[in-house]
Formats: sequence, C-alpha cells, structure tokens
Amino acid sequence: MNTPSSTVRQQQPLPPPPCAPPRPDDTERWLLVPALFTALTLAAGGLGYATSYLPRCPLWFSLPYLIPLGLAAATWRRPRNPAQRTNRMVAGSIGAGLALFCAKAVETVLFVLALALWLIHGD
Repeated sequence: MNTPSSTVRQQQPLPPPPCAPPRPDDTERWLLVPALFTALTLAAGGLGYATSYLPRCPLWFSLPYLIPLGLAAATWRRPRNPAQRTNRMVAGSIGAGLALFCAKAVETVLFVLALALWLIHGD
C-alpha cells in the first residue's frame, strides 16, 4: 500500500529570485518633450477655437478639447523603454493635431445636425 513515506515528497524551498541588475536610467530627461507637446496643444487649440464660430457659443461646446489635452497629458508619463517614448511622442503629436482641427470638427457636426433637423422638421 501507499505509505506516507513513499507518497509524500519533501519539497525543497525555491531559491530566491536573482536581483535584477540596475539598469541605466535613460528616462531622466523627459521634461522637454511633454512641455513642448502641452504648449503646442494649447496653442493649436486656442488658434483653432479663435478661428471658428465657437467663441460665440456656450463654453460647453469646447468640451471636445479634453481629448487632445488628454493625449498631451499622456506624454508626461515617464517611458520605461524607447518604444514607449515613441508612442508617447506620437500621442502628443496626434493631440496637437486634433486640437487644431477640433473646433472645425465640432462646427461641422453642429451644422450637419442643424441641417438634418431642418430637413426632418421642415420650414
């Protein structure tokens, strides 16, 4: 039969995990890029908003600007590798581009919505 000594095996403790060697912190200098993308996004948003009809509208029409500002804010996270650095730079440039054309996109949506409502209701 099965005796306790034959079925129970002594488990040896696992060796401690090896310490990871300290890697060089190449992410120290990451303040210039986010600062530039944040300033560029704010400037592009201000320019796009000033050249549209939205300044005469209520302030809540500027809520879509939160998306480009969120993309610019994502650049402030410290990257851990070069791929993340590239991804954050792409996110910042997309945010700046969106900020430039965001007001025109909101205007277009509002005009299309007004036209559709006018066609549906007539008069």
